[in-house]
Amino acid sequence: MHAKPIILATTVFLISALFLFNFVYAAGYGTSKVSLTQYSVNVSQGGSANIGFTISLFSGSYWGTSLAESPSSKYITFSPSVSNSDPTYNGTLSISVANGAPSGKYKFNISAVGDDPSVSPVVLVVNVLNSTKASNSTNVSRTVTPPVTSTSKPKNYFAYVGILFLVLIIALSGLSLSMKAKFVKAAGYAMGGSILLSLIAAAYLLVFDTLLRVSGMLHYDILIVFFILTIILSYLIYGNRKMRRNALLVLGALSALFVLAMFLDAILGLPLTQVSGSLSYGFNYLFGFGAPNTYSAFGTSFGFSLLLLSVTATSILSLSMYFFENRKD
Repeated sequence: MHAKPIILATTVFLISALFLFNFVYAAGYGTSKVSLTQYSVNVSQGGSANIGFTISLFSGSYWGTSLAESPSSKYITFSPSVSNSDPTYNGTLSISVANGAPSGKYKFNISAVGDDPSVSPVVLVVNVLNSTKASNSTNVSRTVTPPVTSTSKPKNYFAYVGILFLVLIIALSGLSLSMKAKFVKAAGYAMGGSILLSLIAAAYLLVFDTLLRVSGMLHYDILIVFFILTIILSYLIYGNRKMRRNALLVLGALSALFVLAMFLDAILGLPLTQVSGSLSYGFNYLFGFGAPNTYSAFGTSFGFSLLLLSVTATSILSLSMYFFENRKD
């Protein structure tokens, strides 16, 4: 009879400890890396050009960076579309050349500065063309400009997560269909573990997924609501005999809907469509695990994947226990 309060107290303690750890860890600094969509650009005198940039977390924890260029030049100025943010993030770098700029080749070191400085700068070459010869710059641009990195197909790891997802469903569904009274207690412990993992993963995303917090506020708020409801329903399941059965049904249905919503988010590119109109952007971000050109971070992808798998397990186990207890009566 005393085990349930102990389990509840332990869960609350672990979640509180996780939040404390996350905030302490967030105070640490990390390093980042800079990549450009092109490393050489031709601009005529008095003209401008735009290239894309990405600042991604390389090590440690994110805190805040901004883009910097050196050496400074009175003829060439740079204006990033995003002045400061937590890596990983991307934006557009506008390059403007003054009318009186001497024609020639200018080299600049592009780096991330701030609390997460870049490991090493990247070199951007700006070819300033005489305005009277700008019409002949096409061939020069083709010879000095490397392929745009954004055209390469990003690698994501959804296939591996998908396999784990299917294996989990098959295994738990098989166990549920053959559930007997002596396995109910074990299923309860397993569900408690899956609930704890889902709360840990959700807490990690709430604290560390800056892009979700900034660009997908509605989804961020939904995650907060799901986090709170899961705690409340878990208490009713493990600490209230009268409400246990109803709580099992509600938690199972809520978790199933949440899993469906997570898949729809990934497939439809949500909640990041305001960052990029590409449907693949959100998919690569959620399952990129820090791979190049995915704009993802390993921790975010791991947290999302863990949340997906643990909530799936919670849904199957809670619904199975609900139907077993009803059938038993």
